Amino acid sequence: MATTMMDSVVYASLWSSSRLRGVFDEMPRTQAWLNIIATLAEVQGEFGLIPEQAARSIAEVCRNMPVDAQVLEEVRQGRQGSGHSTQGLIECVQRRLPASAAQWVYAGATVQDVTDTWLMLALREARTGLLEDLAAVDAALAGLSRAHRTTVMAGRTHGQLGLPITFGFKAAGWLAEFRRHRQRLMQVAPRMDVVQLCGGVGSVASMGPRGLEVQRRFAERLGLAAPSISWTSSRDVLGEWCALLTLVTGTADRIGHEIYNLQRSEIAEVREGAVRGVVGSITMPHKRNPEIAEHLGTLARLVRHLGAAVAESQVQDHERDGRAWKTEWHAIPEATMLAGRAIELVGELLANVEVDATRMRANLEASGGLLLSEGVMLELSAAIGRDSAHRLLYALSVQAREQGTQLLEVLHRDPTVRRHLDAAALERLSDYARHTGHCAAMVDRVLAAPQAPAAMPQASRPALPAEHFA
Repeated sequence: MATTMMDSVVYASLWSSSRLRGVFDEMPRTQAWLNIIATLAEVQGEFGLIPEQAARSIAEVCRNMPVDAQVLEEVRQGRQGSGHSTQGLIECVQRRLPASAAQWVYAGATVQDVTDTWLMLALREARTGLLEDLAAVDAALAGLSRAHRTTVMAGRTHGQLGLPITFGFKAAGWLAEFRRHRQRLMQVAPRMDVVQLCGGVGSVASMGPRGLEVQRRFAERLGLAAPSISWTSSRDVLGEWCALLTLVTGTADRIGHEIYNLQRSEIAEVREGAVRGVVGSITMPHKRNPEIAEHLGTLARLVRHLGAAVAESQVQDHERDGRAWKTEWHAIPEATMLAGRAIELVGELLANVEVDATRMRANLEASGGLLLSEGVMLELSAAIGRDSAHRLLYALSVQAREQGTQLLEVLHRDPTVRRHLDAAALERLSDYARHTGHCAAMVDRVLAAPQAPAAMPQASRPALPAEHFA
């Protein structure tokens, strides 16, 4: 029976994708741990650290033992009885081996050697999925930026109408931000794709006189790199991973929050795409709620808090601190799954978002022309100076607001304005599209910028140089 929303049959899809659950679920995780133990035994056998026959037997058992409910129960009982994180798994393997081989299971390795190595493999797989989903987000945002390159809308500051911009400019800002996240996820790969095989205090003494060679061979077999130095108590890279997840989901949340606000009934410029059959409210039949936009905020908040828990793990006691790295067992998979779902959802939101250019224009007109004030001020500045123009437009804007009239009417009546701007000039300045500055040009620059690849090339993964990780 599921005890959390993450495990719920009904609600799990709100918190993670099936792809990422397949990475972190208990059965595939345990199978991956067994594969790591098998690989370790094979390498140890090659270097004469354990008998070759024992190595072959251990590898065969680990790779062919089906991880099912019965095996997990056996492992659970062993863990609970021993009080040790992986003793139950070790005993589970040993019971399936002859005595001559059983004593060599996991020889010289620690819990972290297996669990940290698995975590890096799991996060590499997760990272590949995140990059692929971010490529879909990129495509959706590029389409919006291009389609609405010149769609004029009100830019807002402090929650108030400010100056005209284009919706394409807004979308291109989101696009540039997500592209930076894709670059960061690519850049972190060499620091993450490393094994942990260091023994009790990180000295690699348990792997014999050729311990560093054993470590490197072990890494190569798993498609990872050997670290330049053991990292049992150095968790900065995992903190970096969670910081990246915080940044990515923060952008998704920012977009969701913006669409949430622009979908407000009194603004109604942008809205989530309608899906037939989706119920907004069980008491108000007319409601069309921004469900995805809201949920992005929920996911991002949880990622931020889990990231803070991992940040606490930066401070560790000596060469190993179970309090710290066991926090990661809970926080990192959950934060990764939450972030993965957020990226999927923001991609879905952006692919189906509805943009109402007519409403955007109506909201500009409803401002009474006040959003034209900067353009008129700049035009007058050449004749009367910038500060004088600002004071004049401030006074005229207040007058228009108090009289409930259009700013252009007030401008036409003001003698100072008419002395320097005739009716034709004011008519030209009344076009909101003339006041969007370089929005369209910046959209073009974002769309033309080189893009990060959708995922890290497979061939580059196993050959990461050790000196990239410190």
